[in-house]
Amino acid sequence: MKTKKLLALVLAAVMMLAMTACLQNNAPASDGGETATEAQPAESSTDAAPATTAGSDGAPAITSTDKIDIIWSHNSPESSAGHKIALKFKEEMETRSGGNITVTIYPNGELGSVPENDQALREGSIQIGSGTSGGLIDKRLSYFDAPNLVSSNEQALAMIGRDTDLFKYTAGIYNDMGLQVLSLVPGGFRETSSNKEIRSFEDLKGLKIRTLENPTAIAYWQSWGCNPTPVAFSDLYLALQQGLVEAQENAYNTISSSKLYEQQKYIVNTHHVIMWSGIYMNKAFYDSLPDDYRALLDWVCVNVMDSYAYERNIADNDEALQVMKDAGLEVIDLAEEDYAKMREAAAPAYELIRNDVGDEAMNILEAAIAAANG
Repeated sequence: MKTKKLLALVLAAVMMLAMTACLQNNAPASDGGETATEAQPAESSTDAAPATTAGSDGAPAITSTDKIDIIWSHNSPESSAGHKIALKFKEEMETRSGGNITVTIYPNGELGSVPENDQALREGSIQIGSGTSGGLIDKRLSYFDAPNLVSSNEQALAMIGRDTDLFKYTAGIYNDMGLQVLSLVPGGFRETSSNKEIRSFEDLKGLKIRTLENPTAIAYWQSWGCNPTPVAFSDLYLALQQGLVEAQENAYNTISSSKLYEQQKYIVNTHHVIMWSGIYMNKAFYDSLPDDYRALLDWVCVNVMDSYAYERNIADNDEALQVMKDAGLEVIDLAEEDYAKMREAAAPAYELIRNDVGDEAMNILEAAIAAANG
């Protein structure tokens, strides 16, 4: 595994060195010199593919002949929805650019851990990353950790539409981080698996649940009368098996792929936190692309990737839920009044979030919730 990761890193470094060398030969001199995140795409080569015409579906035409390679690194397995989304992006960009743009994908954390990939994306040594959003990325995004915003995927999608203030505000935070949001859609909910039968909000009282080592998550589970216990994910299966905790919370596909359901009796649809499926690009790289390449990138993400990512994530979670049903777990749906009680009781968590993100962000979030529920 170490050898595979080393080879992948060497290959990525070679790609970046080649691009940088080409850029230095062609870019005009600047007062301060170029940084890694200010790199420009390679100049056109003599064997570049001919220009493509506009697609019949409205995709913009490509007139540039620059050869561009985009490195996309993520930490999901190749069987995951996240990797299938990356493959779809690769197919769309390579086909529609006539081969001028190529996308090299590194799954399974081949180029590093989640924090390492995040740092590489911000520095520009990789160009695209993907994953969920929230306070663990940046405290200013902690509003995405708020519990029980909505109770369906459809409502969550309405919250974050590209024309909404919530999407625009979120994109602005990512811009400040040096990243461009290419796509951001719901990826399903964090749900609860348990050995305790939970059929109402009141049944949550006393639940010994493993949760994230996140002050917001701990606060809302405590406000529901539970006993939240942070446990490393690598130790969670054993903790459930030995009874250290009797419940845990994750997306369906995580519960299924990690076999956690083998130590559980129930899947309780608490819908307590939305998992966001995001695609992010180094902003300096995005800004440096030729206008027609950037127009194609934007078109593909708006017209193809948003819907594909949303549908692929939902399908992936549905398939995971069926696996757990087939294994004999009972699925319990809570009533709408239970979700309302959970949100009302979670006021302390909302105050923690407000302290992190400020009134403006929370006001935008509340407006998005009201619009989605309206």
